[in-house]
Amino acid sequence: MRMRLLGLISATALTACGGGSDAPPAPTPAPALPTIPVAPPAVTPVTPPAPGEPTPAPVTPTPPTPPVTTIPVPGLPINPPVNVIPPVDVPTPPVLIPTPPTPTPLPVTPPASGGPHTLPARTVGDFTTYTDVTMGWKVSVTQRITKVNPDGGWENADSVSQEKGAQTIEKFDAKGGMLSSNSYAGCTATYAPAAMQAPASASVGDSFDFASTMSIPCSKEETSRALTSKGTVVGIESKTVPAGTFSTLKIVSNETNLDLRTANVYVNYWVERTCWRDIVTGLMVACNTRTTSKGSGDVSFSSATELVSYGQASTNREYLDPIRYAGPWSGNFGAYYGGCELNIGFTGVITGSCKADARTTSVTGSVDKAGAVKLGMSVAGGATDTQTGQAALFDMSGPLAGAAAPGAWTLKHK
Repeated sequence: MRMRLLGLISATALTACGGGSDAPPAPTPAPALPTIPVAPPAVTPVTPPAPGEPTPAPVTPTPPTPPVTTIPVPGLPINPPVNVIPPVDVPTPPVLIPTPPTPTPLPVTPPASGGPHTLPARTVGDFTTYTDVTMGWKVSVTQRITKVNPDGGWENADSVSQEKGAQTIEKFDAKGGMLSSNSYAGCTATYAPAAMQAPASASVGDSFDFASTMSIPCSKEETSRALTSKGTVVGIESKTVPAGTFSTLKIVSNETNLDLRTANVYVNYWVERTCWRDIVTGLMVACNTRTTSKGSGDVSFSSATELVSYGQASTNREYLDPIRYAGPWSGNFGAYYGGCELNIGFTGVITGSCKADARTTSVTGSVDKAGAVKLGMSVAGGATDTQTGQAALFDMSGPLAGAAAPGAWTLKHK
């Protein structure tokens, strides 16, 4: 018996300064071609000329002007060479203007914080696939929205990888509360008011306290159960699961599921649950639960649920993986191969067989994340052939090829 009570769940500038004048001093009048260059600043006394010699013109000393530059005379070498001292660039120190301290900005709340974060609109064709591991047993559950009501409520059809039989149909209101499910022992259970696991619109710090009555009209034992869910949205966390990394609301709750009979109580459940809900898609991307049951066999066990594949039209987000096709499939491959029973594993590996009146055929193959199907058909004691096709969530088909042509083959998820 499988019972899922509440469902699985973005320059300083420099200035050059001169150290004096670069122009030479004005020359002192002198004889036409003096044989003696202008002397340095010290003046040598003039010795009177000997008798009979002409008296030279008086020499007027040139006032000292540092630095002294010897005036070149055409035709005479300059000795010693003239050393011209270049001007010295003196950097102008930068003016330091004190910069006032930058005020510390106030914390900016990123979009992932706070809230509220609300469930987006659902669309026919949206799907989720979860894995659930309970006491070492792993299953996958694929849910597909098959109907959306004018008020925003929707219906799911789902298939479980390790189960055969009719699909489970679950109905939800616009806030995500479960209204009914036919997964309870093969009959439809209803919930009034809708059973809520967490609020549709939630902010960090919100608390909630939900209660609902589950009615099971077709049950011969218990006909009603009391459900409660009380918890808190404790914060924003990044959560990584096989379907990706999500910014999530972390929701911690305690739940009960109690038989309302006062006598012959079958079993009661107490659940401690921590879930992470994506703030964009509104999908529960992971849940860890600890369940304690008392009644028909007291037991405590833990479960871990993770999102492994999904597609959502309103947010244009998806993560495709062949695990969404996992489980038993059956169908027909025409008169040549007959009826077929196949199984698809978590990685998309296909195994099984077909049986016709005249032959038995072994089938192996695969389906990839895009749904492309390739099947190898090996007739016992005979030839092999290849069939190809395309898979949807709960059905797949393709044209018959080779010895089985013409026609088409079809398979449906059990």
